[in-house]
Amino acid sequence: MESPVTFDRLYEGAKRFARLAMEAHAEEDQEVFLLHAGVSVERLAKAALVLVHPTLLTEVNGKDDMLLHFAGAVSEPPARLRTIGASTAIGPLRKMDVLPQKPKSEAADLDGLIELRNGVAHLGAEDVEDYLGVFTATVEKLLRHVRQDRGAFWESWSETVQVILDDRADRLQKAVRLRMDQARHRFRRRFADLPEGAVDGLEQAVSERGLIVVEVGPEKALFQTLSQCPACGREAAALFLAVDEDSPLFDLELKTEGLLCGLCGFRLSSTEEVEAAGLPTVLQHSVEDLTRSVAEIPDPAERLATMKLSLPTVRLDSHDSW
Repeated sequence: MESPVTFDRLYEGAKRFARLAMEAHAEEDQEVFLLHAGVSVERLAKAALVLVHPTLLTEVNGKDDMLLHFAGAVSEPPARLRTIGASTAIGPLRKMDVLPQKPKSEAADLDGLIELRNGVAHLGAEDVEDYLGVFTATVEKLLRHVRQDRGAFWESWSETVQVILDDRADRLQKAVRLRMDQARHRFRRRFADLPEGAVDGLEQAVSERGLIVVEVGPEKALFQTLSQCPACGREAAALFLAVDEDSPLFDLELKTEGLLCGLCGFRLSSTEEVEAAGLPTVLQHSVEDLTRSVAEIPDPAERLATMKLSLPTVRLDSHDSW
């Protein structure tokens, strides 16, 4: 009888849990990410050990059932399969220089990932550090060792993993590119089963054209306008713009401060992130572009006074719906 503990089965299991981990991270579910990432690393580590010899997976507990089966002395596997855990599997791979050895920071990070996986499984975890980089880097080392292709392992997540592992981009660029890739995956997963044209209807439902007053403060005003989302490509993103109190109303020079897509959930939270996503950081608008206001100010006259914008003689009656 063929052993259920083989390289192919362990490798395919590692692939499956790696995909689930990436999906959970894209949904910002850290606990589920840690569970799946830990299982993926454990199975891939065991797959690497199986290639050396299956007996390396034997849990030493006073019984020799698994050892005899893995050694080929007994063809029938025991009724209850018990193999070594993740931490034990990682140990030999460190001695083989496949994975970083202690006390290097990479080794400590990998230990942290496994410990948190175990903690989540038993007690749960809150406000944990993001281990996505540790997870992908560990998988990359194991894949090289077992001579498996990165693209075949990660499949649709290959480009996202490339972004994470790219040492040429700075931290901000990597963070924006990662969130962009994750948003694309969310978009495809959420709307893949909808009939043709349904997404167009949703796009129209969440899109609002024109320049909208969102908030008015003592020093600046916040607006939003419709933008194409750099992640999903749909014109369904709210681009948030700010102007200081001294800007003339007929020539508003608005600085972009963020973005939020109503379909894929992609978000940018600073001018620097907007620029990293390839969007303009400054836009020109005028009072004629204003369509409405959600700011809690009674009427346009009071709003203009609060904004302290210089205003030439102009008819306001046509903009009473701001």
